[in-house]
Amino acid sequence: MTKTTHVVRSRTWVALAAISLLVAVAACGSATPSGAASRPATAASPWVKDTVQALDIFLPDANSDYYLGGFGTRNGARTVISGKVPKARYWSFVAYPLPATNPVTHVHDTQIVQSHGRYKVTISASCAGIKGTCLATTKAEQAGIVVLRLYVPVDLKAAGTGGVPLPTLSYSNAGGSPVSLATATGSKAIGNQLASYQAEHGALPKALTQSYPPDAPVPTVTAGRPPQGRIAHGTGKFNNPDNIYEHVSYSTTQGNLVVSAQAPTYQADSFSSVNNLARPAKKSPQVRYWSLCIVLSGLHTGDCLRDEQVHFPPGSNRFTLIVAPTCPVAGYLNCLVAGPEPLQVSLAYRYLLPSAAFAPMAFQGPFGLTAAYVARPR
Repeated sequence: MTKTTHVVRSRTWVALAAISLLVAVAACGSATPSGAASRPATAASPWVKDTVQALDIFLPDANSDYYLGGFGTRNGARTVISGKVPKARYWSFVAYPLPATNPVTHVHDTQIVQSHGRYKVTISASCAGIKGTCLATTKAEQAGIVVLRLYVPVDLKAAGTGGVPLPTLSYSNAGGSPVSLATATGSKAIGNQLASYQAEHGALPKALTQSYPPDAPVPTVTAGRPPQGRIAHGTGKFNNPDNIYEHVSYSTTQGNLVVSAQAPTYQADSFSSVNNLARPAKKSPQVRYWSLCIVLSGLHTGDCLRDEQVHFPPGSNRFTLIVAPTCPVAGYLNCLVAGPEPLQVSLAYRYLLPSAAFAPMAFQGPFGLTAAYVARPR
């Protein structure tokens, strides 16, 4: 067999939960600028770009762009985000307090007050007297990272900002006077953390680009209980509260993983689709978005397919997908690269904002993944 290697370019899990808000933090990761896929928005921008190609720390889906900023509401301070409405399948703001074990507050596009193509979101300890969209924090949520998520922005493979400039991010004290992020948070820690992300220039850690030995063939699959799916709602460190997931753990030491499920309809966007399940928003699709992604150890993301990229047999809305060391695989319309065997964790099947009518059926019955291992020849 020809000797090959796996190359991993994936997500860096940053242990933000360990960051103290009272102590400035050092730069994270071991990456060097030479491995950068792209730079953050600008050196002067308050936002740091995070994708699976750049930085890769807040669990971005491979078809999304995230932007990280700081928020603070200490001693009556307010954080104000103002900008033009982006063109994207979905966009939202989630305020993740530090330590990361504290509760989060969030709002997504259809919940944000919009006027003449603009919006304003205020993060404050109290929303009394605040006009427009406001996120109220608690004493346990006075400082942290706010994340702007854009799923399938119109400029996904370019700027990734949804065709508009990134929003402004400003801070004021209880009297309404402008203050710094350090004053709003009561510490320099958040600003230092963001500066450390900026210093990475979008580079990925060396561990995610190293080579691994090829997976061995599996000529015969061992009989036993088939892999089981596990449903997880959008809770946990830095997860998106608008998502729910079905995870199927796997290891290519047991063969290639094959999964199948009936797919829900999804909201159409400006990109072309290889299937006919896209629906305009006015026709109430079952989910806003769905995808299948490889999760590697350390909560890194590997290969992904989004809803409009998934192929179906003629006349069917049930897909079959194989997870294998290399793609494509003969006989399968859909394939995801498994990633190096030592790093393999699960296949994540993601639903974003299932409709009220569809939510009780999410990952249930025909919509749940069936999974099995198949042999992998030499």
